[in-house]
Amino acid sequence: MTDILAAAEGVSKRFRHKPDFAERLAIRLGAATEPATVHALDGVDLHIHRGEVVGLVGESGCGKSTLGRVIAGMLPPSEGRITRDGQDIRALRGADARKMRLATQIIFQDPMSSLNPRKRVSEIIGEAPRVHGLIPRREVRAEVGKLLATVGLDPTMADRYPHQFSGGQRQRIGIARALAVNPDFLICDESIAALDVSIQAQVINLFMDLRRQFNLTLLFISHDLSVVRHISDRVVIMYLGRVVEISPADTVFDAPRHPYTAALLEEIPRLDRRGRRFTAIKGEIPSPVNPPPGCHFHPRCPHAFDRCRLERPALKQVGAGQDVACHLNDGNGLIDTPSRQGE
Repeated sequence: MTDILAAAEGVSKRFRHKPDFAERLAIRLGAATEPATVHALDGVDLHIHRGEVVGLVGESGCGKSTLGRVIAGMLPPSEGRITRDGQDIRALRGADARKMRLATQIIFQDPMSSLNPRKRVSEIIGEAPRVHGLIPRREVRAEVGKLLATVGLDPTMADRYPHQFSGGQRQRIGIARALAVNPDFLICDESIAALDVSIQAQVINLFMDLRRQFNLTLLFISHDLSVVRHISDRVVIMYLGRVVEISPADTVFDAPRHPYTAALLEEIPRLDRRGRRFTAIKGEIPSPVNPPPGCHFHPRCPHAFDRCRLERPALKQVGAGQDVACHLNDGNGLIDTPSRQGE
């Protein structure tokens, strides 16, 4: 897979509250302070190849969803650029911009809040292809029925409203809506997190079937490492707005090279760890308003040394398809990962 479908190049995203007139006056008079800036993304580099499934993993607040929205074109990057088939998406105009927006679809975590409760399923799924002229109006009904069948729902349900479906069925409706405009790239933003475990398995299998059927590329955002391992070709680990490790799925689980990745994997419940008391990673994730200097993980890292506190580690290749941002991997230094502790 050498064909790069989408890429983030040095992408940063900052959110800053814009003060109104009264707040600006209060700041000028010294009665208030300048609004804080949230550093959601900090120099992210990521390439997604056509036809692969990339799992994006990290703690809540690390910037996973923000990165997904920036790649989808829903949010503009503060710095850097997003490319689609080698073209900067901000430079696209007219038909090219419309084509890019339709080809990249996002599936959200909570289907109840992402589906219009006032519209029937037939309208929710059929509106976009009708408005964009992808299918004639007279064929919309048949196309909606076909899409519902594709995602495992009865086409006779097309006249129901979202509240008349279960959570798993609503998520399938969201998937059908995304497929209605013939995308080649799906961004799944925690799209199974709100579902029961048994329903999660069904939706994951549906994603894999759709990938093969429609030759889709997936960016699968999740905090569930076991799910990511099952569905992904490559895994990207994020921490506080930065990518700290990119590896093939099997490699990152068998031989992690970043202390944060190793800590996450160490706390996955497994049958061979029955009776063990699991503990969270020590310390709290720092605030994105005031991230620490150097390596963002150094306040919680058991291997941190002076260089970690001063210098940001670059994302470097340390193995076949494995890129890691950690000073411990410079030269011959290796972290003591769980996979090595028994050696």
